[in-house]
Amino acid sequence: MKHSQHLVLKSRFSILRSKRKKAIISKLLSEVSEQFKVKIYNNSLNSNHIHLIVKVHSQKDLHNFLRLFAGQLAQKITGAVRGKKNRFGFWLKPVWKRIVYWGRDFLNLQKYIYQNQLESLGFIHFKPRSERNPKFL
Repeated sequence: MKHSQHLVLKSRFSILRSKRKKAIISKLLSEVSEQFKVKIYNNSLNSNHIHLIVKVHSQKDLHNFLRLFAGQLAQKITGAVRGKKNRFGFWLKPVWKRIVYWGRDFLNLQKYIYQNQLESLGFIHFKPRSERNPKFL
């Protein structure tokens, strides 16, 4: 594929805050992206969602990457066992994605993800989406 993609995985729970869980996510992200040859340009691990900017060679690689990453992450965080149904699903919605074009679009997305990183670390005050500067969206 020629362009990179912006992916958002949204969890039903606000459990992605702890350093231990962020370390689990980072390690898993690295392992699975290497396995499916997914280049990760940037990511932001927020309380209940994850932003990724990725580039893949094919839709099949992206599908396999997301399937394995989302499934294993839900298992590691919740302690779920494969084959046994949980009462609650871990992920709130299907993965949201869009194509990111090189140049201004890519740079604006990098700024937006950086802003998310600073908000999740508590360095800047969280601004609801409607109050944010529209050029970062």
